[in-house]
Amino acid sequence: MNIPFIYRLLKTAKITAISSFLGGTFLLIAYFYFSGASLILDLGIYYALLTLLINSILFFTLYITLVHSKHRREKIFKSLVLMIINIPIGLCYIGVIMSYH
Repeated sequence: MNIPFIYRLLKTAKITAISSFLGGTFLLIAYFYFSGASLILDLGIYYALLTLLINSILFFTLYITLVHSKHRREKIFKSLVLMIINIPIGLCYIGVIMSYH
């Protein structure tokens, strides 16, 4: 597997995971700040669906790279874990919103 491709993929995965987390956290804070505004709730739902799609594509690309590559396997695995961590955080955010709503 192409080493520069792996480095770009790892960088993209890290940026995507962190920006997904920060964007979701910002929307959650905005939802509470504006006292449960339905516009922010709608925006959050679309944001969650879009990030789910993007993160899923990137996750499976990382997984395939992990299986087929002999280079940087540990870093690829850490990127996969970083992306997986967003799942329970997102579910927790959904639970908080449902209990607030």
